[in-house]
Amino acid sequence: MNERPARLGAWAYLLLTAATLVISVYFFFFGPPKGNIPLFCLPIWMGYTVFNMIKSISDMIGRRQRIANFTRMLDRWEDALGKRRNALLLLAFMTLAVGGIKIAVPFILMML
Repeated sequence: MNERPARLGAWAYLLLTAATLVISVYFFFFGPPKGNIPLFCLPIWMGYTVFNMIKSISDMIGRRQRIANFTRMLDRWEDALGKRRNALLLLAFMTLAVGGIKIAVPFILMML
């Protein structure tokens, strides 16, 4: 029952991670002049996002482990919160919050 929202959440996580990678690469190669901290930390952040993307893609095309994990998580949240709607709202909020933090990191690094 929760497989479709779980699949949507997994795809949203993957797309937000890809957006983070694109922003990081842009800042590293085409951004304004950088100090030492962005010059050192942006490649580390890019490596982390590449690792996350590869892991997400392999989970989605492999044994579908990520979607199964999202489905189980939604089931637990539905039991805890009492309504399916509340569980789906929490999934949307958590996905957007994590994505927002991931997208904010390159901007924060460029300000340092």
